[in-house]
Amino acid sequence: MNKNHYRVYPTHALYSAVANALIEMRTNVKAPDALIAGALLTGMSICAQEDINILLPTGQSSPGMLFFATMADSGERKTATDKLVLAPIYMRDGEDANEYQKALTAYQAELRYWQIVDKSLQSKITKALDKGRDTSLLRRELAEHAVAKPRKPVRKRRVYQSVTERPLMEGVEGNGKCVVILSDEGSIVLNGGATTKLGTLNKIWDGPELLTFDRADGSIEARDPRVTVSFMIQEKLFKDFLDKRGEIVRQSGFLARFLVSWPASTQGYRFMSLWDPVWDHLPKFHHRMNELLDATAARRSAGETERRLLSFSLDAKNLWVTMQNTVESKLHDGGELASVRDFASKSMELVGRLAGIMHHFEGIAGDVISMETLQRAQEVVNYYFDEY
Repeated sequence: MNKNHYRVYPTHALYSAVANALIEMRTNVKAPDALIAGALLTGMSICAQEDINILLPTGQSSPGMLFFATMADSGERKTATDKLVLAPIYMRDGEDANEYQKALTAYQAELRYWQIVDKSLQSKITKALDKGRDTSLLRRELAEHAVAKPRKPVRKRRVYQSVTERPLMEGVEGNGKCVVILSDEGSIVLNGGATTKLGTLNKIWDGPELLTFDRADGSIEARDPRVTVSFMIQEKLFKDFLDKRGEIVRQSGFLARFLVSWPASTQGYRFMSLWDPVWDHLPKFHHRMNELLDATAARRSAGETERRLLSFSLDAKNLWVTMQNTVESKLHDGGELASVRDFASKSMELVGRLAGIMHHFEGIAGDVISMETLQRAQEVVNYYFDEY
């Protein structure tokens, strides 16, 4: 591996609200553009995955979510970028954890009381039996008491890092559940149990109607699950992972599902000043994230689980077909893209997904994605195409 050239991230292709947040982060944090962009697009994917599907010109319905992998060495401010950009996600997870602890404490108190009553009823029945008395009423009372046993609360959780297949499936169990596998230390993700079962993540990326996980005490069923995956990782750690499992992650198509970047370092150019950083645009990005997440929560609370289906305008469809045919013409043996067929074959679906996510995040009216949005998405994915 040798990063011997600098490729400019197409910030101009992002809509202004996102582009301005990226520029502000670059000014204040001085991290590489692609590293910041990966975090911003991750936040957009998280906000879209529960709400939209995208009808591609092929007729295929594709989920509104993406996978990201960003290589950056120590000192590139991966942690600072991750925490700043995705603060609303971490804050909500923290709030859910606090609510879970309160509910767990209440549950434990209710369970202790239930156990005392249960023990008392059993004692009454034992005494009645010893004395030869009728126990019909006590047995009925015991049955009613069993039905009233408190149920342990289930923790709502969005963010996973090191996760095995079973807890991941438990996280998306039910109808339309969404989580995110997220870490600024990507080795935690890659060495976690979920990546030893690539088939599960590959299937989730494809947007299955039903995904099951069989176990001794029954099976877990997830209908229309969604998972955004995003990690940042140091070059050596990623290289070690590829040395061990590179053939598998390429042959299975796992790596081809990622928008991969390896931005040039900004170290040596991050000069300080005494001016306090100004934050105007990132708070607006956070506001939009919270607005979308709140709307999603309200919709689900009302029992609405159907996702919006976004489609493309006629001119956008024509452009999409032209771009798809251009890529296809280069995939033959000896062709320009033959060595990256895995990613190239999925590249136009990634363009379509990103276009849908941009349409949703920007709050563009209607369910039809314009040619302008498709062109913006194409330019962004072209950057990741070159990086791959």
